[in-house]
Amino acid sequence: MRQTQCINQDPSTLKQNDDRYHLYLHPLRKAPVRSLVFVLHRKYGDFVRIAPNHISINHPAAVDDIYGRKSGCTKSEFYDAFVQFWPNLFNARDVGYHQRKRKYLNPAFLARALGGFEEVMGGELRKWKSKLLENTEKGPAQVDFAVWSNYLAFNVIGQFAFGQSLGFIEDGHDPHGLIDAIDRSGELFNALGSLPMWLCPLFQHNFLDPFFSAGSSASMNLEEIGRKAYYARKEKQSANTDEDDSKDILSHLFRVRDDQGNSLEEDEIIAESINFLVGGSDTTSSTITTFIDIVSRRPEVWRRLQEEVDGAYSGEQEDDWVPKEQVVQKLPLRVATLREVMRYRPMAAIGLERVVPRGRKVIARTFLPAGTIVNVPTCGLLRDPREFADPGEFVPERWLADDMGGLLDHFLPFSTGPRAGIGRTFAWMEILKCLSLVLKLFDVSRGTSESTVLREGFFNKAVEC
Repeated sequence: MRQTQCINQDPSTLKQNDDRYHLYLHPLRKAPVRSLVFVLHRKYGDFVRIAPNHISINHPAAVDDIYGRKSGCTKSEFYDAFVQFWPNLFNARDVGYHQRKRKYLNPAFLARALGGFEEVMGGELRKWKSKLLENTEKGPAQVDFAVWSNYLAFNVIGQFAFGQSLGFIEDGHDPHGLIDAIDRSGELFNALGSLPMWLCPLFQHNFLDPFFSAGSSASMNLEEIGRKAYYARKEKQSANTDEDDSKDILSHLFRVRDDQGNSLEEDEIIAESINFLVGGSDTTSSTITTFIDIVSRRPEVWRRLQEEVDGAYSGEQEDDWVPKEQVVQKLPLRVATLREVMRYRPMAAIGLERVVPRGRKVIARTFLPAGTIVNVPTCGLLRDPREFADPGEFVPERWLADDMGGLLDHFLPFSTGPRAGIGRTFAWMEILKCLSLVLKLFDVSRGTSESTVLREGFFNKAVEC
């Protein structure tokens, strides 16, 4: 057995990269940090100090040690930068506060609740399908799926968060400036979170730097959009004299009462709805786009996936047809390919930071002192040859093997443990239904053989597809 190591506060005990703060003050701050961290781990090993008190740990055993239910690790100050006006389920650091929020929101994400929402999702998929078919009425046409997957994801999450379509599919463009607002604010929060907290106000309102000024404007725009949607939903709720059985998040939060029987604060409800608007659009649209980008470059894989969907839905379908969730969950090759896409090019651009609890903790057989910031780099973990054979190759079949259970232990598209994404089942349902529809109706090939340009914020996003 390998001997347990101990890392103390002395920087000389570990190979150290330049202070991460410099990355966000440097003119090259928009360079892909995930690639830099990946290269550093290849050069220095499993443990790399990326800031004076921050250690990136690229080891499979670290996943449960850091993110598991019994780890004791909590979110770091990095997440404070994402708090706009009220902590939400994503950025709340206090464990008790997070558990309270989770308790309130869990009922909206139970299988029964999601099953009731499937028809609403189906309505948006039908509108989306109709628009794509219009584009191809006269034959082959160029379609940017990076754009259209955004339109679908925003309309669906608009229905789920606010009980209303946001008009992306209908208008064929972003009528609210939401996409840019989320991209720029996400990049801003990502940068601010990597600065000392006392510096954040100075940079957040630094209107001499276009990166920070654009991000701050985007953040304010995002809040304004969320508030307008909230008040529109509240007015609709007030006008409805019948018992409201709506399935959207806002209607659920309107009905929530705390332990004293009080309703939630208005700002708390708005913060949660914005949280789901951002999380439910970015991850979903990026995953759909990435799947189409990667698989369309592999015609044989695309053909096999089409054959699988055709087997489940043989012959011509009705004009209003959209795939059923209970069917698409049972298409093994398509599920395996989706998992491989999410491994091959993960959505998370960074490792999710946690803080070592009081005392000290063993992570990947190495002692770390209390207060140390740690993370597992998602990109590095999913390319680790100790868990994934031929990690640089795209091999969907790895997820069809009888012994692939161990791979799932390190498959973290929505994080893991008590802070795992609450909407992961919802997102999975939407992604599977959308991709099954595309595979059934369209032959897709890339319009260019050039590499896809990625935009990095908190997530990796394809600029076009």
